[in-house]
Amino acid sequence: MTGSAAPPWVDLDVPPAELRLDPTLTCGQAFRWKATGEHEWTCALWGHAIDLKQTPSSVQYRSLGRLPEARADVEQALRDYFQLHISFNALCDAWAQTDPDFSRLRNSHTGVRTLRQPVVETLLVFIASSNNNIKRISMLVDRLCQHYGQPIDTEKGRFYTFPALSRIHEDPDIESTLVGLGFGYRAKYYAKSVRLLCTEHTDPEAFLLGLRQEPLDVARAELLKLSGVGPKVADCVCLMALDKTDAVPVDTHIWQVAQRRYVGRVLDPKQGPEMLKLLSSEHRDQAVALARQLKASKAPTAKTYEAAQQLFIHLFGDFAGWAQGLLFSGDLGSESKKTPSKAPTKRKPADPQPTASDRKLRLRNSTK
Repeated sequence: MTGSAAPPWVDLDVPPAELRLDPTLTCGQAFRWKATGEHEWTCALWGHAIDLKQTPSSVQYRSLGRLPEARADVEQALRDYFQLHISFNALCDAWAQTDPDFSRLRNSHTGVRTLRQPVVETLLVFIASSNNNIKRISMLVDRLCQHYGQPIDTEKGRFYTFPALSRIHEDPDIESTLVGLGFGYRAKYYAKSVRLLCTEHTDPEAFLLGLRQEPLDVARAELLKLSGVGPKVADCVCLMALDKTDAVPVDTHIWQVAQRRYVGRVLDPKQGPEMLKLLSSEHRDQAVALARQLKASKAPTAKTYEAAQQLFIHLFGDFAGWAQGLLFSGDLGSESKKTPSKAPTKRKPADPQPTASDRKLRLRNSTK
């Protein structure tokens, strides 16, 4: 489908303190945005070839081309995608009351937001993410879209939409196709999951979107039924597509962050009371118990996976998943300055199967 002449840029009126495209689109949560100019990024979303540009004062957008069935309201879609109704700075203010380092992270990693992505794309992308790196994940996802998606031709080149589950399901031999595209052992995960979703649900996309209305434990349990989905992948989908802002994906790196940054401080007689000052007496005791459990563990297990999640939730409340994302970006940035990396960083999952737990804790912070 050929795009017409590009329309003028439209301003989203969002300052860099709330959204910066470069770190947000390259930190390992989205894998299809292409750098197509100075401070410009392009991706096929909602039937459009969406073009974004970072300016010194805001972010601008335009559609370089569209399919006939494309979504009409691009601006609202982008506001939803970047979750602009949530204040990044208000969250940092709240988190800094527990961990003052968030004041530093707010300045060094300003405008790094958690995205609200299409659920099918998020699910299939993160099935490819385990034991993988950003460059290779992006390559595999590009091949998937080129094979099953729809092209949109623009002045900046051709961009492919992410395919619907029904389109992939039409392939009589999904596994062989994906093996040919380089997916290797992951190909069978895709084949099994696509078939399960498309045979058990009349509208699989509607089923997955419906999980946005379910509690975190219910959404996670449904995702864990799918092939290639372990706890870490399920939590990534819950956080980045299903509105579970307290979902905390725990990989090896985040488990180490919990150990290094919080276990000792929570248990310290002087630092602990200050860090836990906003919690009720009951929740303080729970946080201390979780820190002791993590301290006693030498490596991630099913129980310590859950303990690390719960510790983050106790410390940072309903937006613990967002806090985890900023900590991950900030901690890796600090490490990269100390030791140059020879290869793209990959988030190797500590992917044990957690037991069911009580996720009723809700420590809400205002983001208005």
